Amino acid sequence: MTQDQFNEMFKVAMAAYRAELQDNDCGSYSAEGRQFMIDKGLMVGGNPLPNGEPNYMWQDFLTREQFATVLFRYAKALGVA
Repeated sequence: MTQDQFNEMFKVAMAAYRAELQDNDCGSYSAEGRQFMIDKGLMVGGNPLPNGEPNYMWQDFLTREQFATVLFRYAKALGVA
C-alpha cells in the first residue's frame, strides 16, 4: 500500500467516523450547560437534521474557528465586544 492509498483510505474512514458524531446525541450530564449555550445564542447549530432540528453536533470535534466564534458571542453577551 502506498502512502497516497493509505491517506485516501484514512480520509474516507475519518469522514465516516465524524458523520457518526454529527448529530445531537450527548450525555445527560451536560443538559444544563447545553441548554444555557442554546438559550444565550452561543451555540446555534449547523445544517438541520432530517427532522428539522438544528444540528448542534455536540460530540464532534471543535475547531479553533468554532471556539473563537463561541468566545466572541460570549463576549458580545457580556457587552465587552
